[in-house]
Amino acid sequence: MARYIAVMRRPTRLGLAVIAALLVIACAYTAYWFVVASQIKDSVDAWAQSERADKIDVSWQRISITGFPIAFRIELDRAALRDNAVNPAPDLRISSLSGTARPWDFADWHLHAPAGFSAELAGAGERAPAKLTARSADGVVSIETEGGWKLWLRLQDAAIETADRVLISAADGWVIVPPKLPRNRIDPGLGLAWNLREVQLPVAIGPLGDTIEQLDFDVTVKGGLPSGKLAQAVMAWRDAGGTIELDNLDLRWGGLAAVATGTVALDQDLQPIGGFSGAIQGYDKVLSALVQSGRMRAADAGLARIALTMLAKAGPDGKPEIKTAFTIQNGQMFLGPAKLGKAPHISWE
Repeated sequence: MARYIAVMRRPTRLGLAVIAALLVIACAYTAYWFVVASQIKDSVDAWAQSERADKIDVSWQRISITGFPIAFRIELDRAALRDNAVNPAPDLRISSLSGTARPWDFADWHLHAPAGFSAELAGAGERAPAKLTARSADGVVSIETEGGWKLWLRLQDAAIETADRVLISAADGWVIVPPKLPRNRIDPGLGLAWNLREVQLPVAIGPLGDTIEQLDFDVTVKGGLPSGKLAQAVMAWRDAGGTIELDNLDLRWGGLAAVATGTVALDQDLQPIGGFSGAIQGYDKVLSALVQSGRMRAADAGLARIALTMLAKAGPDGKPEIKTAFTIQNGQMFLGPAKLGKAPHISWE
């Protein structure tokens, strides 16, 4: 009997030892989680304070750290960011924002803004105010060890408002920020890429319609934008050799399809100049749209149609396609040898 009792005690003691070990681990992890949560909150506060040195105001009404035990979740209520280094200052407001990371990976934070956000740039002079809104937003920000960061963002039911309003059903965007600001015109700066779907324009453009089915573009900004008034900052960027490299453009609009790459710069009047090369299908509809909108005379469109038809060849799908250049110079747009009309004017002040 005594031997039987001794045998029974061994698994009991083993079970108690395992339970005790688990309790110790649980208590240690709980202490670790709350210590790290406190450090995360302090780091966010310190980051907001440090940004003021660069004239960037970051604020929120309330901050909390949740997610115990499997995650760290930073929750901000009524968050706002304002870049006072540029005049007028861009302003971003988010009613509810959360960023979630796993305890084993603090480099990647999953973002969630269930009520969307609003980003605004006040108007000045002839330039109308600009506003970007989204019904909801999700994304991931990856912090690089060297100091840069990457952001992927998905927007639902977005809208761009200037003098008119453009609706975007869905948008996927990527932002790449290097560890250091570019020191010359060769160094790459900010990288942007957007994949837009169902872009509804304020009015229909001739036979192309009022909805762009697909618009993808990928750009790299060469050179850094200094602080100051917007027009002066843009002028300084241009004088330093700043350019925008269009690494990829893919447009699907009505019967029009276009792909292109190229470079955009600014002339002495801070208006765009540049050259692009690519391929276009449905160019006839572009000419018809320009005529119907009054931007091109019917006679000029006829001459352009003849010139472009002579350049057309069968594309991969058998449809007529022209491989040519699109240029902007002296305030005019050209598709190969064909003059398309005036380029849109940009008002910086």
